[in-house]
Amino acid sequence: MANIRQSVETNKKLLIIIAVLLVFILTFLFKFYNNQKKENRALRLKLLSMSETKRTPKSWAQLMAVKAPVTTTANAQAAAQQPAAETNSNNPASTQATQNIDAQDTQELAVRLNGQMKKVKTLDEANIDNNIAIADEIISREPDSYGAYKAKLISLLTKEGKFNEPADDTEVEGLLENMAQFNLSTDNMARREAALISNTNGEIQNVESQLDALARQRETLESQLSTFDANSPQLADANAQLQQIEEQEAQLTSNIDTLEDNLAQNTAQISSEDVVEIPFMRMMAKNDYESVLDNAQSFINQFPNSPTGYFYMIRALDQMGQKDQSLNLIKNSQLPLDTQQALLQRLDTQAAEDPKNYWQKLSF
Repeated sequence: MANIRQSVETNKKLLIIIAVLLVFILTFLFKFYNNQKKENRALRLKLLSMSETKRTPKSWAQLMAVKAPVTTTANAQAAAQQPAAETNSNNPASTQATQNIDAQDTQELAVRLNGQMKKVKTLDEANIDNNIAIADEIISREPDSYGAYKAKLISLLTKEGKFNEPADDTEVEGLLENMAQFNLSTDNMARREAALISNTNGEIQNVESQLDALARQRETLESQLSTFDANSPQLADANAQLQQIEEQEAQLTSNIDTLEDNLAQNTAQISSEDVVEIPFMRMMAKNDYESVLDNAQSFINQFPNSPTGYFYMIRALDQMGQKDQSLNLIKNSQLPLDTQQALLQRLDTQAAEDPKNYWQKLSF
């Protein structure tokens, strides 16, 4: 009887040891899988972008081709029954947030989202969330709308960078993988819509700074409207100033469109490399330089003639205080001379930029 009891105790101890070993092994495999997934994220996007089987994007301009509104008795009655909060012109942010997304057609949603994305960097968190909801709705209706994926991605990353609200990694990766699978090299319109990272530096950033200043002026004036009497000269003056600001904003937005059109026509790799750079940018913003180095090395091993891996490896080394090592990378690379010069110029231009502000360079 004692032998049986001793055997049972021995078996229990053995089972406990086996269970602990299994937990240890599973934990190790889980961490290894996550690290591998993290390290190879940009490389996976690059490979997806090179796939022979590509999706044909539906033009964002086509989605915005709004039909002339048809006024019906039912529409008029529905409009009359809307709550006051939805028709309050003095609170446009509240109006926008409470509009029923499901009730609007795809063209209306696309136009609405397009207008919001032109000033996304000046929006508050609630309106950025509203952008995400609109983009989700458009994607559910038009899964081949590249512009909707792009709008959602930029909104998520702007919220992450501006309000320190971490975006869900799985959601961001899913968007990037979808975007990498579109064929964006077929025509000028597709390349124009693919321009995600602004490479015109000063010009676009200068115009966007002017837009930000105008937006602040507009918000100040709008907050003062309710304090003026209906027939006061101050109200008329404020409305006149608002109209001028809106005209200036429209002109500046048109200027950005022209700059981005020129960028799309003059940049050869814009359709694929932009998406690939986002994982690098997010890791740099989080000061995760070791992951940047691992990811960049994998990228360079697979694509030794692409400057992307070198750019982020050098940026990470510089941030880590290893500038001497970074300078030798380009010299010992397989990059053509003209690509080396372009890479050096880009590094010099962005040397003083804070990696955490990468979201400010994203353009819709």
